[in-house]
This record gives sequence, C-alpha cells and structure tokens, in this order.
Amino acid sequence: MSAFVLVLFCTCTVFSSEEEYPVKPVTLYVPYGPGGSTDLAARVLSSVIPQYLGQPVIVVNKPGAGGAICFEFVKNQRPDGYSIMMTAIGANVITPALQEKLPFKYDDLTYIARTQINPTLLAVRSDAPWKNMKELIAFIKNNPKKVKFSVSGLGTLLYVGPAVLMQAAGLPGDSITPIQYDSGAEATLALLRGDVDFIYVNLPPLLGHLRAGKLRGLATATPKRLKAFPDVPTFAELGFPDVDVLGWRGVAGPPKLPGYIVKKWEDAVKKTTKDKAWLKLVNKLGDMPGFLGQKDYEEFVNKDYKRFRTTFEKLGIVVKK
Repeated sequence: MSAFVLVLFCTCTVFSSEEEYPVKPVTLYVPYGPGGSTDLAARVLSSVIPQYLGQPVIVVNKPGAGGAICFEFVKNQRPDGYSIMMTAIGANVITPALQEKLPFKYDDLTYIARTQINPTLLAVRSDAPWKNMKELIAFIKNNPKKVKFSVSGLGTLLYVGPAVLMQAAGLPGDSITPIQYDSGAEATLALLRGDVDFIYVNLPPLLGHLRAGKLRGLATATPKRLKAFPDVPTFAELGFPDVDVLGWRGVAGPPKLPGYIVKKWEDAVKKTTKDKAWLKLVNKLGDMPGFLGQKDYEEFVNKDYKRFRTTFEKLGIVVKK
C-alpha cells in the first residue's frame, strides 16, 4: 500500500511540475556583449515573452570565443528550463563549423524555436573614398592587406562575411586585415572612429548611423533590397550571389530538455512573434519576423551548419584539432 502511495505521489509531482513550469524567473544567456544585435534581440524578447511564459526572463551576457563560452556554459546546465540561450548564427553554426577543437558540437543543444532573421550589410563611413562595392573590391585588389575590417571573434558573422566575399571576388582570404573587438557594438564604433575601413554585420547596430548619414551601405545580403535602404544593392545584384550570410536568432536549452519545457517555450515564442509590441520593436531593430517551431528550427540549423562547414573547408579556414 505504501509503495502504491509513493508511486502515486511521484507521478503527481511530475505532472505538477509540467503544469507549473516555470515557477521562477528564467535566465536567457546571450553569447555576445551588451549592445550588439543578439543582445538587443534578447532584450526585446525578454520584454514581451513573460506574458506568454508566465515568469520574468532575465538577460545575462556571457561573451567570449565567438559565442563558444556561452554555448558550453548552457550545455552544461541542468535541463530544467531555467537556463536558456539566445541562439545566433555565429555562436551556434559558424563557430562550431570553423573550429574542430571545441568541447561541443553544434547540435549538442536542444533547439527550441527561431524568432527572427537579420539582414546583414557591408558598410563604410560616409566619407570613405569608395562609393560602391566595385570601387572597394578594386582597391583591395590593388592594395592587399591595407583595408581593415572589424570583427568580434573568429567564429562570428563579422569575420565570415568578409571571408566569403573575398572568395566570391576571387581574392585571397588575407587580402583584408581583421581587427578584433569584444562585441558587435564596439566593432561598429571602431568603424565610426576610423580605426577600420568597413564592417559586415547585422543591420541593427548600423541602423541609427545609416539614418544619420554617418555610414553608407555598399551591399546587403538579402534576397531583395531593404525597404528602409532602397539605394543599397544586394550582393546578388552586384554579381556575388554566394555572399548570402544572413543572421538569425532563436532560443535553445541544454541537452535532453524535457518535451514539456520545449513545448512551453515553443508556444510562448510563437505567440510572442505575433505580438504587436514585439513586432514593433523588432522592426525598429531592422530585423524580420521568422518563427520556426522546434522541428523546423532543428532542421534549419542542421542545414545551415552543413552549408557553412562546406564553405569553410573550401576556404581552407577550418581550425583543426
């Protein structure tokens, strides 16, 4: 009889935890520093999703090693749903595809849902001597290694975009010189100060500067021109269709995250990405809504990883063990 009562108690406890989750605030870890596009996306998400999740979401920045530090940290957390990672193409696909020596694989996390996609843009200062991409490429060709661009880590979009561009232009990868910064925001400030010559990054950190006329976009990696900047051509229009490095955001948790937690987050993210307040804020960031549920998001990440792994092997930039 006592055994029956114990089994019944345990069963009820499990069902109760499924029904009650979350019972305390959830921490959303960001793989990059404050002020960058991933950080901004996380803070927008955390401002709206609590009404659908049922608890506050606290954003904590955990930058370093192109997102690898945050990835490994979340991977090693208890799969209880209280440690979630704000995913991004750099930390979750590019870094693992570039570096074989990492203590994790790209698919070690439980991918829950995608929230949005992020247009990427190559920009220079408004007073730069290059008025278009053709002029910039010609200068790089005739002045190898003199042109500097800002990056926020080896495994970030800021590094990979220019590398793919050099390949598409038929130039050696070392034709341009990367300058390291701690975050996308700092990398953008470096361009504004004149410490570097160009940046290839998600649109959000550039928006205000582009609208203020401090920066000028030369090309965007989007299927069609951006409504906000119709004068900026796409890479495809310029003869570089393979330069299609687009950013994206989403959420993931530790391995073996229980199905009921995944479902709770997936449903909350879906409702959030339809919320008018979230849509308004995301539009201000320059992002585009791009919800994908758990199954589709996992498949999307798999395809993106394989695509970039193949590209990096062709470029010869994979860091071996």
